[in-house]
Amino acid sequence: MINALLIFTARGELVVSKLFKGSMKRSIADIFRIQVINNLDVRSPILTLGSTTFHHIKSTRGDNLWIVAVSRNNVDSAAIWEFLYKLDSLLDSYGLNHEEYLKEEFMIVHELLDVMMCGSGGIPMLTENSLVISRMSVKPSKSILEAQNSGNGSSNTNSNNNNNNVPDLLMSGPKLLRRNSASLSQDLSILTDFKWRPKGIVHKKNEVILHVNERINILVSKDGSVLKAYVDGSIDLETHLSGTPICQFGLNDSLSVSGVDSDMYGSHNHNHHFGDVNFDKTDKKQLSMASVGSVILEDCKFHQCVSLDKFDKDRIIKFVPPDGSMELMKYHVRDNLNLPFKVSPIVTNTRNGTALEYRITMKSLFPGRLSAKNVALHIPVPPNTMDCKINVTNGSCKFIPEESAMIWRFNKFNGLTENTLSAVTIPTKDNTQLSLQQWSKPPMSLDFEILMFSNSGLVVRYFTITERDQKYKAVKWIKYISRSGSYEIRY
Repeated sequence: MINALLIFTARGELVVSKLFKGSMKRSIADIFRIQVINNLDVRSPILTLGSTTFHHIKSTRGDNLWIVAVSRNNVDSAAIWEFLYKLDSLLDSYGLNHEEYLKEEFMIVHELLDVMMCGSGGIPMLTENSLVISRMSVKPSKSILEAQNSGNGSSNTNSNNNNNNVPDLLMSGPKLLRRNSASLSQDLSILTDFKWRPKGIVHKKNEVILHVNERINILVSKDGSVLKAYVDGSIDLETHLSGTPICQFGLNDSLSVSGVDSDMYGSHNHNHHFGDVNFDKTDKKQLSMASVGSVILEDCKFHQCVSLDKFDKDRIIKFVPPDGSMELMKYHVRDNLNLPFKVSPIVTNTRNGTALEYRITMKSLFPGRLSAKNVALHIPVPPNTMDCKINVTNGSCKFIPEESAMIWRFNKFNGLTENTLSAVTIPTKDNTQLSLQQWSKPPMSLDFEILMFSNSGLVVRYFTITERDQKYKAVKWIKYISRSGSYEIRY
């Protein structure tokens, strides 16, 4: 129905542009600015240019903002104008009908449109102010609403004056906004309506599977020093829970561990099982390297169901999950990483100077009871290499001519073990010492996957589930998976 929604200042500056259809381009705003805003002769609230129709109004209060709906099909004009006036009323409720505050809090307008449109289809579904506000993550301050209501209840003369002279409380509207919603509220137990979770869900087996997925990115110099290292991680959740459960868990991030009492830590872990392994044992034994200290989390991003206030205040991740699979959070870690492998390459020229000798030692640094799978070390060779003579203590290594590299593979690489490779390149007849010296020596790269190992040291300390109406015991599983990202070694 609506292909795009635009909001301009009185001077014609575009502040909000929401495109609902892929065929619509942002340049459509320039057409409206030229044809309507800059044209003093235009008086009609509707403009049709070819197959494109612009319905527009000016805000009834504030700075006379232009609110424009763009459509490219046969639409009900009365319904469009009703939607525009409802949107104007909501902007007034939030104090966003002023240019200055609209620029500061323009993301609230995007959220308003998402709620009113119920997605990206461009069809207004919800326009009642109270219902829209109830679904918003940001609520207008009561003082703003009271100021607005007092303005609406005044005489006609006062009402006309309010169009140009808005009360001071309303003028400072965005500065009085408060966050308190289903997606951000600390007290989720009093809420019953969550747009990401329908009511009446029933499962025969109530189960939660938590995946801590991490990719480590590292660059090692010729002398073995680490030039850069960081971990990009995500916590993915798969839930099959009945009713409306409230889940919460804690991590060993630095701010959380420093403020957690040891008694509280023990009580949360009591009688919680993840899979077939007691969670206490999982923390202390299976993830011994990871649980040594705390982790400094950076750039945390959460799913909309997570209570941000609860995390900021208590470092507890509390949420009502959607049913099925989801990405709950993303994070970034730079300090105190657990490196899974140490690769020590020695690459020298042969006596005639036209070939290379490789001696590479690869040692696993993770606990001996763990093992890595799909381990592959990509070893570049000079472009004029015809073949390679290779000897390895374990695994298999082959020369791949089309990749100009040797690939050293392991189906299984046990922890705290060391393996070596010795190889000599066999160059083509036209290879010279000069061409070998001009070779750029791209870094070696390592691929791997390790179960129940955390590169960052992140550990889920406890996980609890409560459901008000249905009393059930859910089966909780946790799985740590560490993979390689850009794992490169110079030589």
